[in-house]
Amino acid sequence: MRILLVTWGSTGDVLPYAGLGARLRAAGHEVVAATSERHASRFRVHGMPVHVLPLARQEESALAADRFDRWQSPARIKRRTRNAQDIAQVIAREVLAAATSGKGAEVILAHPLPHPLCALIAAGTGRTCIGIYTASPGMLLPRLSARRAATGRGYQFAETLAWAAMRPLYAPALSWLRRELGVRKARESTLGSTRRGARVLHGYSNVLLPEGFALPDRHACAGYWWPARDEAWRPDERLTDFLACGPAPVYFGFGSVSPGDAERLNGTIENVVRRLGVRAVVQAGWQGLDVSGDDILTIGECPHDWLFPRMAALVHHAGPGTVGAGLRAGVPAVPVPLALDQPFWARRLTALGLSPAYINARRLTTDTLAAALHATLHDTRYRDECTKTSRIIESQDGATAVLNELENG
Repeated sequence: MRILLVTWGSTGDVLPYAGLGARLRAAGHEVVAATSERHASRFRVHGMPVHVLPLARQEESALAADRFDRWQSPARIKRRTRNAQDIAQVIAREVLAAATSGKGAEVILAHPLPHPLCALIAAGTGRTCIGIYTASPGMLLPRLSARRAATGRGYQFAETLAWAAMRPLYAPALSWLRRELGVRKARESTLGSTRRGARVLHGYSNVLLPEGFALPDRHACAGYWWPARDEAWRPDERLTDFLACGPAPVYFGFGSVSPGDAERLNGTIENVVRRLGVRAVVQAGWQGLDVSGDDILTIGECPHDWLFPRMAALVHHAGPGTVGAGLRAGVPAVPVPLALDQPFWARRLTALGLSPAYINARRLTTDTLAAALHATLHDTRYRDECTKTSRIIESQDGATAVLNELENG
């Protein structure tokens, strides 16, 4: 089967798709990835051709560190809206070209951000589109989802509101696609109508969801699809030496979402490590953390499936992929969420007894982090619960669920 795998965003938005693509390719499918040049190598290393989405200029603004500042001036909001519309238009144009050129694609697998565009392209060209979600729009409103959990429809209501808020970002690109494809506006007139009834597989474990949590019709949890490690990858000697020279350290890493000024965060980590008398591995991340000391090592990228099992505890931003990798390793964490769906996953970790507390990134201090991390390290209940959850997560193969969907769909 010829598959076009479409994803774009931060590293966490891309790595699971590279892993999924590698599994699909190993099963005999022809897989082409559509992503930005910044992430193209993550697919090419596993033998997948890449249709490059030329988004370098737009990415600089879309993924800037200030995108989560509490106060956004009207001028900045206008610029960011226009930039998002430009991204949607580039994706629409390039995915249409990739899906229809040459032999074309029989199936489009779409990350949630390009999914509305991909769904319209599939409908207009007679192809199949399946949403492949590692990030879920409804989880952007965690309090709303939690408050209505008893009805079983909280997520669906939150998802409707989230997509409604994003409608202006997609409108120009969807209008262009309708003209190109000859799809009448009356038939596909809104963002919701392009996705209504779409098949969506969510790449996380249902064991983490609240009781009674109901996804929309034709949506289902598939289980995680894990990043694929480059066969040529080897850990840095500094890291292996550090790990061998003492007890298991604590991991500190915040992905692509910075919880504040890097210098201040460096100081917070250093103070917590000194106060608790632990060792630490700090991942530099997008904010360029750099903490030094006899018991602290700062590193660059490192596969979490290799690193996390060697840690005593984790302090992270509660991105869905990082949450999954930590639970897969059976290692308890202190989540420090800032935005997007991070607060949802942070709340789930504490609600399930997998973590003693989560700390809003904007209120992170040495005292709050030291207290939560001390409980994580010294109360064995959290590691015990993480170990139980790890067994469940390992029993669920998200990539196999996608393969079954392709074969039976």
